[in-house]
Amino acid sequence: MKKAIISLSILCGVLAVGAFLYLLSPDDSAKPSELVGSWRGSQGAELTLREDGSLTAVNVPTHFSVDNEPLKPFTGTGSWELEEKPELDNQEIDVTLGEVFGSKIGIRLEILGKAARDGLAIPISEDTGKKFTFKRAR
Repeated sequence: MKKAIISLSILCGVLAVGAFLYLLSPDDSAKPSELVGSWRGSQGAELTLREDGSLTAVNVPTHFSVDNEPLKPFTGTGSWELEEKPELDNQEIDVTLGEVFGSKIGIRLEILGKAARDGLAIPISEDTGKKFTFKRAR
């Protein structure tokens, strides 16, 4: 009985270490080349990311109401830069959409899934986990 408990404890420890190392694996970091292209969201929102770091945005929300409805849609040009992936969080894209009175207008996009296979998202509310998502245009 004692040997079974020890064996089970060792197995659980090995599984826990394996799961932890899997979470820390840098293999799920996206590369800029995997993000280049057009992405579509609801309400006509579209982002086109180019290799040179420039972008075109159509109806991309920059703020959200208390009801999580998109506000202040931006249409125009801007730039994007892929951030390094943190160990235990989603990788992000820093998006600059322009300047007003010397202050940059920007949003942060989360990369969902390996190489953005699940899309890109603007976090709306950390409390509820709601996101405004973009899927790759076909």
